[in-house]
Formats: sequence, structure tokens, C-alpha cells
Amino acid sequence: MKHAEAQAAVLARMAESRTELLAAYVANEPMRVAYVPRALPKPQSAPWFLRTPNAELIALALIGVTILGLRRTVQTAVGAGLSASTHRAFADLFNALRE
Repeated sequence: MKHAEAQAAVLARMAESRTELLAAYVANEPMRVAYVPRALPKPQSAPWFLRTPNAELIALALIGVTILGLRRTVQTAVGAGLSASTHRAFADLFNALRE
């Protein structure tokens, strides 16, 4: 019976400390704040050219005109466009011949 008495004493101490810990937790528990949805600010209205999907291209063109000048920017853009379209045309032609 000595073991049963010791076990009962340990269990009683555990139950007592459990109630003390629970009481301390409830006393120190932070206040719960109810969630209040906040209204998001409306996005600032940007100029029309910044709302387009090609805003990066427009910005690049403006920077190019500022740095290189209008004539050189147009030459570069036309050259790159012709090069890309020529490359694509030849690639399509060679793919058609290969098939």
C-alpha cells in the first residue's frame, strides 16, 4: 500500500499544480481583440500611359529619347523590330521546309 499512497499523493499534487497553472494562465491571458476589417485606401489614379500593359516599353522609350535623342532611339527600335520580324519570318520558313 505504500506505493499506492505515494502515487495518490503525487497525483493529488499534480492536480493541485494543474489548477494553479490554469488559474495563472487565465489571469495572465492577453485580452482578445475582435477583428475589425479596415477599409483599404483607394489606389491612386495614375496617368493613362502608366495604366497600360506596355508601361515599361513607354518608360524605356522615354528614357531612350532622353539619353540617345529621338532619331537614334527610332533607329534602334526600328532596327530591333526589323531584326526580330526577319528572324521570325526565316524561322517560320525553315520550320516549314523542315516539315
